[in-house]
Amino acid sequence: ELEKTPQVVEGTQANPKRVLYIFTDPECPYCHLAWKALQPYEAAGLQVRWVMVAVIKPSSLPKAVEILGSADKTATFRSMESNHGKPWTATLKMEPGKAASIQKGLESNAILMERFKFGGTPGFVWKDEKGEVHLQAGMPKLSELTRITGLPRQKISDPELARFQ
Repeated sequence: ELEKTPQVVEGTQANPKRVLYIFTDPECPYCHLAWKALQPYEAAGLQVRWVMVAVIKPSSLPKAVEILGSADKTATFRSMESNHGKPWTATLKMEPGKAASIQKGLESNAILMERFKFGGTPGFVWKDEKGEVHLQAGMPKLSELTRITGLPRQKISDPELARFQ
């Protein structure tokens, strides 16, 4: 069910070393930090599937709809993450029926997030090398990313992430 959710795929496309699902809200500051922390892991072979929800602020919904309605979801998502916290104006024009369909998908994602017992975002879901499903609520310590991603520790020097060392 998680594989079929409205999502944004980032990182390694062909033969990823691990696939990580993260429930994310466009307005979530901790999701933004998770995005920043995972960029080196994506370069090292991780695929991240960002499962969009709109639960934090009223502006979450139009941002999530714009991301998922975009012709290039990944580029739109990356642009919003790169500009996180800065003023934003919707740029995508779409038919009301398409926007309503995307909104239904976001509502389904929020219900699925609740079924995983995540009270907020980010919520990490992955399978380890044995195929066992694991969950992590909230932004993990950077040292935990090796366990979560199944990859060697990557160099992360962003000062904004220092408190997660």
